[in-house]
Amino acid sequence: MLELLLRPYFVASIIILVLGLVYHRRQPKTVLPDLPWLNTREGEWFSTLRARIRSTIIYKEAIHQAYQQYSKNDQSCIIAKINGDEIILPASLITWIINQPENVLSVAEPHKDFLQTDYTFVHPVVVDQPLHHETIRSELTRQLGALTTDIMDELGAAFDDVWGTDTTEWKEVCPFETMKLIIARTSNRVFVGLPLCRNKALLDAGIGFATAVPVASVLLRPFPEFLRPLASLVIARPNRRHTKAFARLLRPEIERRNRLLEGQNGELEKKIGDPEPNDFLQWSIRRARDSPYPHERDPNILAERVLAVNFAAIHTSTFSITNAIFDLVAADPKKQYLDVLREEASSIVAADKGVWTKAGLAKMYKADSTLRESSRIGSFLGAGLSRKVMVLEGITAPNGTFCPYGSYVSVPTNGVHNDPEYYPDAATYDPFRFSIQRESCPELLDVQDEKLPSDLSATKATHTRSSSNTDEYIKKANLSFVSTSPTYHPFGHGRHACPGRFFAANELKLLLAYMIMNYEFEPLMKRPPSKWIGTSLVPPLTDTVRIRRRKL
Repeated sequence: MLELLLRPYFVASIIILVLGLVYHRRQPKTVLPDLPWLNTREGEWFSTLRARIRSTIIYKEAIHQAYQQYSKNDQSCIIAKINGDEIILPASLITWIINQPENVLSVAEPHKDFLQTDYTFVHPVVVDQPLHHETIRSELTRQLGALTTDIMDELGAAFDDVWGTDTTEWKEVCPFETMKLIIARTSNRVFVGLPLCRNKALLDAGIGFATAVPVASVLLRPFPEFLRPLASLVIARPNRRHTKAFARLLRPEIERRNRLLEGQNGELEKKIGDPEPNDFLQWSIRRARDSPYPHERDPNILAERVLAVNFAAIHTSTFSITNAIFDLVAADPKKQYLDVLREEASSIVAADKGVWTKAGLAKMYKADSTLRESSRIGSFLGAGLSRKVMVLEGITAPNGTFCPYGSYVSVPTNGVHNDPEYYPDAATYDPFRFSIQRESCPELLDVQDEKLPSDLSATKATHTRSSSNTDEYIKKANLSFVSTSPTYHPFGHGRHACPGRFFAANELKLLLAYMIMNYEFEPLMKRPPSKWIGTSLVPPLTDTVRIRRRKL
């Protein structure tokens, strides 16, 4: 990311950015309600602009104040931000927020604005019509069991290449950089299959795009709308380069598969006995062939859909596992967390005769809890469940806050995740915080993650046990890594929760299991801190750990 910022075309971007900021102040704005503005100082010149700058630099303090002073008292406030001021609604309104229809409070619009997808994607239709979301829901989640062996096979090959196989010497590795590559390879084993998932140029393009999008969006957001097309010619140049490279490498495979589906060489393929690929690309090609939209069959569109899921998978999973590694390696060695996790993984795979299965993964309660705890503490977003008001007349929240048309609303996720009321001793890392509770409920021990309730209301609607046991069952049923709730939303919450979270959970549990079974770690005296970059909390990006291959 630093290399991108140092390249010549970013100098031009900064010049345009300065001009954009001048114009930005002169544009008509949505009139926000009369609420407390955080980080403003009475009597200060340019108080709102300076509050926006302050909130960008010390966002952690702003979101903490929003939660402690306002949200916990069922009150709303406004955080002034360079890229757009935001109404912070109290967490008590989460259920109300997620129940609003898309034409009232939009989920898609904040994401598109945050990533500036009209400019950071070559074909914005990929985001405007996210058909790949349905492919993930209907195909990827359903195929997780069949894909488990492929994922573990690719993890083994990737770890051998990236972390090495030396059982004698300690090696220093950067978790963020190495996990990014390992996850890119493993995810693409599911997205495009062998041998493309190991194609260095394709992986470089996918990782490059995943890195370039947030950089470009940060630089584009301060510009007034009419200047963004011009600014994007410079700022989004890396995005276009990576997209074209990715499409160029994937297009021949798309065309080959299309020919087979059209019957060309079909008999030959049948005689050879080569089964139809079971990966995201193949599902997307089949879905595109049935689509009423001709552009969906364009190889460039298909390739960019694969690139879009690369973007989502690489960032979220890399952040999650990087946090988990540093949390575990910096924990008190006397707690023996790694040994406990190693024993859990070893016993489960041994029970299945050395083969990893979907059912076996569902029994990894401690690994699941470890990932959930690191995601709780290190959640990427300070404010989450963001929505944009789409009704022209605006909308009034149950606590009386009027949210005008075009305004953005969210809740203080970071505050919720660190509240001792919901998480006793919340500031302390406890990887088995959730598994202890889940393991105490025998009814949940054989339930697959995707069959767990996604929210409390759904559980209450379908739960048939006696009322005395219902609340306890509901509480424990919502403690898996993928289960969202009003007090846990790294994946969002409700019907718009991340559709790929089940794949991410399986991939990360397999990764964690392989890593701790095959490598030992030199303990860290102190965990390197995660850092706030604007409104986002990111794990250590350059810090390292020392590892060595275990002798098995």
